[in-house]
Amino acid sequence: MGPSNFHKEYQKNAVATSNQGKLILMMYDGAIKFTRMALDSMDRNDLAGKGNNIRKTQDIINELSLALNMDKGGEISVKLESLYRYTINQLTLANVKADRDALQTVLKILVPLREAWNQIFTSPPEKETSGPPETSPNATAPPSSIMPSSNSNGAETPPPPRKTSFTFRA
Repeated sequence: MGPSNFHKEYQKNAVATSNQGKLILMMYDGAIKFTRMALDSMDRNDLAGKGNNIRKTQDIINELSLALNMDKGGEISVKLESLYRYTINQLTLANVKADRDALQTVLKILVPLREAWNQIFTSPPEKETSGPPETSPNATAPPSSIMPSSNSNGAETPPPPRKTSFTFRA
């Protein structure tokens, strides 16, 4: 088995043995990496590289979307789904029109979301109380400046996600 095969096996094993939080962070890391690689490919006029990296990012975002548990996730799942759809649209625009700004917008969405997920998974669990938790509604929300107020069709874009209770399908 050559070195590249060991690396592939290591990656498969890392994914297979990771917990849910770690998997989500790995997916965001991949989406961010491939988006940056697509930008780099654009800079080098590498159309095939741009397209391949955008497709990989779209695949990851689609997987994140499919993993949402809309029954248990409540409002946050609905908002994340909307944000993922917007991101896919921006990636498509970037691919078709070689639009760097669309890729920058994707990064402005993915990086704060990844940071929010990391904060959720690394902070200690909150104590159970008899009433609703007393947290700021925007405790883990990325800044509202990450997205334009409307898309090219004039439709409103979704607001950034807020910290709340949700689960992913197993």
